[in-house]
Amino acid sequence: MEIYGYGKWIDHKIDKITNLQLFYGKNEAGKTTLMSFIHSILFGFPSKISSELRYEPKSSSQYGGRLFLTGTQYGDIQIERVRGKANGKVTVTLENGDTGGEEWLENILSGLDKATYQALFSFDLEGLQKVQQLNREKLNRYFLSVGTIGNEQLLKVADKFQAEASKMFKPNGRVTVINKKIAEVENKRKQVKLAKEKNTQYMDWQIEKEKLEKELVSLREQRTHHEDKLIKLNQLEANWALFSEMQDIQNQLKKEQLVELPKDGLYQLNHYNQEINQLKLTITQQKEKLNYLSDKSEETRILKVFVEYRSEINQLMENLDDIQAIIQETVFIKEALSTIHDQFLREKQKIGLNDEQAIPSVMTEELLKKLSDLQDQKKQNDQQVQQLNERLAFLNFQQESLGEQLDKLEKRLWDNQTFQEVEDQLEKSKESQRAYTKVENKTANSTKIGMVFKIIVSLILLILGFSLSNTIGLFFIIAGLGFIAYSGWRMVKKSDSKRRIEEYEEPAYSFEEYIQQTEIRKQWREKLAEIDQVIFELNEKHDQSEQANLQQAHIEQEFQLIKQEYGYPSHYMIEDLLKETDIFEGIREKEITMYKKQEALSIKENEILVWKNDTKYLQPVIFVDWSNNEQLVEGIKQFYKEATADEDKLKDLIKQQEEAHQVIEQLIMQQKEFEQKRIRLLHSIKVKSEEDFRKKYILDEELSTKKARLNLLEQQVGEYSEMLETYRDKTALLESIQGIKTKLQKLKETIESLLNKKIKIEVALKNLEVGGEYSELLQEYANLKSETQTLVDEWATYKLAAELIERTLTEARKDRFPATIRDTTHYFSILTKENYQKVFLKEGTITVQRKDGTLFEASELSQATAEQLYVALRFSFVKNANDLIQLPLLIDDGFVNFDQQRKKEMYHLLKQISEDIQIFYFTFDESVTEVFRKEQIEML
Repeated sequence: MEIYGYGKWIDHKIDKITNLQLFYGKNEAGKTTLMSFIHSILFGFPSKISSELRYEPKSSSQYGGRLFLTGTQYGDIQIERVRGKANGKVTVTLENGDTGGEEWLENILSGLDKATYQALFSFDLEGLQKVQQLNREKLNRYFLSVGTIGNEQLLKVADKFQAEASKMFKPNGRVTVINKKIAEVENKRKQVKLAKEKNTQYMDWQIEKEKLEKELVSLREQRTHHEDKLIKLNQLEANWALFSEMQDIQNQLKKEQLVELPKDGLYQLNHYNQEINQLKLTITQQKEKLNYLSDKSEETRILKVFVEYRSEINQLMENLDDIQAIIQETVFIKEALSTIHDQFLREKQKIGLNDEQAIPSVMTEELLKKLSDLQDQKKQNDQQVQQLNERLAFLNFQQESLGEQLDKLEKRLWDNQTFQEVEDQLEKSKESQRAYTKVENKTANSTKIGMVFKIIVSLILLILGFSLSNTIGLFFIIAGLGFIAYSGWRMVKKSDSKRRIEEYEEPAYSFEEYIQQTEIRKQWREKLAEIDQVIFELNEKHDQSEQANLQQAHIEQEFQLIKQEYGYPSHYMIEDLLKETDIFEGIREKEITMYKKQEALSIKENEILVWKNDTKYLQPVIFVDWSNNEQLVEGIKQFYKEATADEDKLKDLIKQQEEAHQVIEQLIMQQKEFEQKRIRLLHSIKVKSEEDFRKKYILDEELSTKKARLNLLEQQVGEYSEMLETYRDKTALLESIQGIKTKLQKLKETIESLLNKKIKIEVALKNLEVGGEYSELLQEYANLKSETQTLVDEWATYKLAAELIERTLTEARKDRFPATIRDTTHYFSILTKENYQKVFLKEGTITVQRKDGTLFEASELSQATAEQLYVALRFSFVKNANDLIQLPLLIDDGFVNFDQQRKKEMYHLLKQISEDIQIFYFTFDESVTEVFRKEQIEML
């Protein structure tokens, strides 16, 4: 591929593309741009109103490029697309140099459009991840569509039709329009039935009518049976002549006994006749040649001129090589001048000059200094703009960050009323706490003394109790323990009382929360002051940025004026004009070279003109375009050759006449030999004339035709073989046909009689139904049934359309699906390291078999295994579609989520498939560069 200009790619060429080509690059390296370039060259640039990117280059006026294709049905071709109307101007060039446009490209692509190509011959990570989002039924249909036609578009249409049908009717539904209408019809039918039951006679006639309808159905079935049998017997009678013909052919084949004919007898006869006729024709031609040689003995016009100007012509032939060299040199000068002129125009276009635009003169020191000063101003201004942009970006970030901090603080901040209430409550709580502390301190001392006294008394009682082992000792122990229990109960009671007082007096918010709120308010006020300072500085920097941008526009305007004044292209930058080498020096030299070539060409053309004037005496005998020097030289050579040849011919005429007489004698002898061979061939099959010989072969061909006819008749008779055994005699067949016709006539009369009875009963029923409530109900009932039928027809249309799509997919699977499934099995086995060994279609469902024999539907596979099955189906589809159209398969980072082992198996499969299909793999995965060969990798 060669890119003139497309997105970031300018004058870029990628050649030696392998059948498995890796395009590797980091993000924004241009991988997506390359894929879009391939699509655009093949199918056209996206329109300006399209949602797709057009990738028009920013730094080049050229837009488009070329693709070189090999192995197409037209051989090696190139497709070039550049900027133009609509989707661009495309040129298709074949190997022989023929060129064409869009219609040729459409033939090369077999009518494939861009959307179909992207759907069938490319997939990416999104396509694999889509597998996880489908339920059991949709997943199976999705896999079937991939294996059959390569995309799920038809299934989406079928699902849409099914959804529309479901909106109208559901088997167990009540709210859909058809379900409601059916309920109305049933309700109205019950009303009609009730009205009918009011009339006893009506019901009796209705029963009689139903009885007659059943009898009519039975009789019509009998009639249909007899009619079918009658049709078969009539066909047997109509083909009865075939049986007679078959017997006649059999008898004729037995009667005719031909001798064995040579297989190539007719060919030999025709060959001998052809040779004899050819020899006769040749003898006639040789005789005419003798007459011609006699007429040619006179001196020709060319020879007369040659004899008259012999010395001038000899001198002319001696100098002809020099003149030819001058002519050739003139051609070379013209070609060189044309090449230099084309290069001159291309270089002018390349540097931005029009064909008629003058080349800028050499830059003066004054202009050089002026541009240098302007470049310094631009650099300073660009640096200032960059610093301002960086500061503005930082201030915007700081403003956003401070805003987020303020939002977080405000979410934690109490409102002013709550803060004031908590502050007043905490102030009152402090005063109560100080009063309580004084009373508590007074009672605490007395409590401590009492506790010490109680503990001492309890210990004394316990010591006395343990020291005395009698009843008094036991009494002291119990008294000591009781005194300890009483003291403990008093302490717990006081503690509970104190806790209840504290709980009662505790405010709604703690003092720590109040202190925290005070700190939050302080931080909020500080952040508010900081954001005000940031906003002030932002406004100041914005003003400075506007001034810098105005200065930048002024510098650019001044530079544009300089370019207009000195004739420089508008797209040139200051840096281009300040390079050390003069940009226009080379094109000035080409202009001088063109002038020198033109002068040399004029000198040579004058020499040729003088030479032509000296050879005008040859104009009556040299019939060429005298304005074409090459043709004139060749004409002079041909004239000299013919003139000398004419001299030799005059000497050879007598010798040629003698040779012609000898040839005629030899041809007459050969003619007699072939006539003898033809006579021997006729005698070999015992005939005397050529007519009898051909009749023998015609009879043999007729018998062969009759044998073929006999085989055909025997095949046709096979259909009636059983009936022939029953009706071998045609008379019996005709009697049987007449008997069935009689039965049919009786059935017809019986049916007509029953129909008349039924019509009379229906008329009586109609008379009962006319007028009154029953008539109105019957009309309403008929209207409801008609409305329901209209809705059902619409519902059936949607159901039928969906069914036709499903059947279409089924028929498509019969064509290519078996081969697709075989290749899918092979690819799936490779990707799963032979863990899954078979893929097949079971009851309309994609099913796989694990190596232990267990079967799984596609919906039961893990996400990773389902992705591998999808890849195997996609690869096998492209392979089996390769005989219809050969285009490269594009994969955009489709395996980035695979683990290393799965990637290894995938790359092995890609190498195998690339033997038949060209694959382009676009990725940023660095590990893939270790798997592919160096010549397969294009680093972006």
